[in-house]
Amino acid sequence: MQRQSDCLIIGYGDIAKRTARRLYHQGCAVTVVGRTVPLDETGLFFSHAIKADLDQPWSLEPLPTAGFRILYLAPPAPTGEVDSRVRNLCDRLSMRLPATPQGIVYVSTSGVYGDCAGEIVDEKRPVNPQTDRAQRRVDAENVLQKWGAAHLVPVVILRVAGIYGPGRLPLQRLQAGMPVLLPEQ
Repeated sequence: MQRQSDCLIIGYGDIAKRTARRLYHQGCAVTVVGRTVPLDETGLFFSHAIKADLDQPWSLEPLPTAGFRILYLAPPAPTGEVDSRVRNLCDRLSMRLPATPQGIVYVSTSGVYGDCAGEIVDEKRPVNPQTDRAQRRVDAENVLQKWGAAHLVPVVILRVAGIYGPGRLPLQRLQAGMPVLLPEQ
């Protein structure tokens, strides 16, 4: 099967595994990147796997980026007001100039809008991050958009609501009428 394009998926969790399978079957050469990626499992849908840690910028050295379509699925850094992980990736991409990716898709969260009291929300609504994690997501969005504009690389931001992998939906909390996220999360 002839491959249509190269796809680099950063962050190897549940969504990445599902997306890799779809892209692979659509003819993409898929490279996955994560701290824990299985290098010897059977039935995986990627061409290459790279172990790298976005918190360790030196580990990003082997990332292929020129001409790739990048799907960024990694969570933000665990603390702080800025997303150092996205910043480390952008620094890495800048080291590869003039070779750039074809485009970047960043999967963010609707949490960047804050508590909207049940109102309907669309992408025209201004962000209002009310947690440190949401602030890091807004920072990541801004950093990627600025980097993309400076280097003529299209950047798409997807703000997804309720991202839960298998077995991670807090059903007992929902059934008890408790908040899905605790304030410290």
